[in-house]
Amino acid sequence: MRIDSRKKLMFSCIFLILIMFIFGKNIKILNQVSSMKVAASPVVKMSNNHSSSKKYRIVLDPGHGGIDRGTSYGNMNEKDLTLKIAKYAESYLKSQGDVVFLTRDKDKLVPLKEIGNKTNSYHADVFVSIHVNSLNDKNFNGITALYYDVNGYQKSERIRLAKTIESQAVKNDGWESRGIRRQNLAVLRYSKIPGVLMECGFITNDEDRKRLSNDDVLKRLAKNISDGIIKYLNENPQ
Repeated sequence: MRIDSRKKLMFSCIFLILIMFIFGKNIKILNQVSSMKVAASPVVKMSNNHSSSKKYRIVLDPGHGGIDRGTSYGNMNEKDLTLKIAKYAESYLKSQGDVVFLTRDKDKLVPLKEIGNKTNSYHADVFVSIHVNSLNDKNFNGITALYYDVNGYQKSERIRLAKTIESQAVKNDGWESRGIRRQNLAVLRYSKIPGVLMECGFITNDEDRKRLSNDDVLKRLAKNISDGIIKYLNENPQ
């Protein structure tokens, strides 16, 4: 081989090596950058009403039922209204992923002691009993949350539950807030978990009765009560 040819071959080899070195380095850098980008990608979380992925277990008690109509006005019966509200709340809470237990899902009477036994057997987070109020004085209106603690048992939890749900329940449709009240009620005494009894308006009051006869209002009320339950549970993890 001639010397010139050898020189040309040598320079070609050196040039080829340099090209391979440069491209190889660039590919490594690109791979590193790509890896860094993947590692830095944010995690997207679906938002909902819950503070975490935890789903709650909730007992809803539609007051009265069967031969016990509860309070009534004309052909409007408490037992029917409470079942409607409870079922609307059940549907909403289930859509949020929660587990819901109804003490009754049809027009039947469940004894108070049985309600307590059912509630305690579910190992739930909270118990909410739905009722409608009445009074001879037709001027009384609004929503009240009743709680009861036996010898101070879960007193602070039950007070917080009552306050949270009551404040949410009156958010729409002009409901009057009547606050919370401690009252010795069997359905609350029997419950071993934080519980509240919601008096959802006065059937004897003209304005409240109009609200109670409107299904859209009942659906919003059920949602607001449900949001109150979730809010309490988010703020007070069991």
